[in-house]
Amino acid sequence: MMNKIIINRDIVCNSENVIIKGNKITFNKDGLYEIEYKSNGEYEIEFMINNNITILEYSFDNNITIHNHYIVNKGNLNIYKFYNNHNVLETDDIDLCNEMASVNYKSSSICREEEKYIVNINHLCKNTKSDIVNKAVALKNSKIKYIVNSNVIKEAIKSVLNQTSRIVTMGECETEIEPNMYIDLDDVEAKHGSIIGTFKEEDIFYLMSKGISYNDTIKLLVKGYLLSNMIDNHEIRKKIIDIIDSYWR
Repeated sequence: MMNKIIINRDIVCNSENVIIKGNKITFNKDGLYEIEYKSNGEYEIEFMINNNITILEYSFDNNITIHNHYIVNKGNLNIYKFYNNHNVLETDDIDLCNEMASVNYKSSSICREEEKYIVNINHLCKNTKSDIVNKAVALKNSKIKYIVNSNVIKEAIKSVLNQTSRIVTMGECETEIEPNMYIDLDDVEAKHGSIIGTFKEEDIFYLMSKGISYNDTIKLLVKGYLLSNMIDNHEIRKKIIDIIDSYWR
């Protein structure tokens, strides 16, 4: 059974595998953990990672400001986020503190008002690895910005870092991506990519040539685009599908 953490005015968890002290969450067992931001508010949380941990984070219909600090002392951290909120301001700091520590970070959003995401990845030891993938659908009249900062100190040789951010626009909106890499040495593998735009015309034409309406074509493309960035969890995937269906009826 998935371990669930509810973040409201307080942090509540139903699992003995999690230790909560104030705003600090420590995971003491490998596994999959579900985190839901339940209400409007400002949240500042520190996550201590000492194992192989997968976190599924989501929030719906809120106005939220979040500052998360993930401290990866050892092991592999996998983060999957899905947001469909009114407004979001989020800063995620990720510290890779020991050799072979890694993070796989996948964030997805349907932006309907205003959202800004800042992701800071700090490679603090050799042989660390980060893979950051952001995907968003920006609805008409919305505003979204990604700032991704990968920082590599001199001692972090043989590190591997990747950034990929893409925003699909649905009408007139304000979008921006800042992919930054600050690397103090040569012996690393680094790459990044940023895309802002609509779905490819040839993909739309192909689906419509099979008898699918334009509206259903867009719906299928949005589902494939966002779900490809999510963990295989039936409940959350159904929730995402229902949200997409509500926008493209």
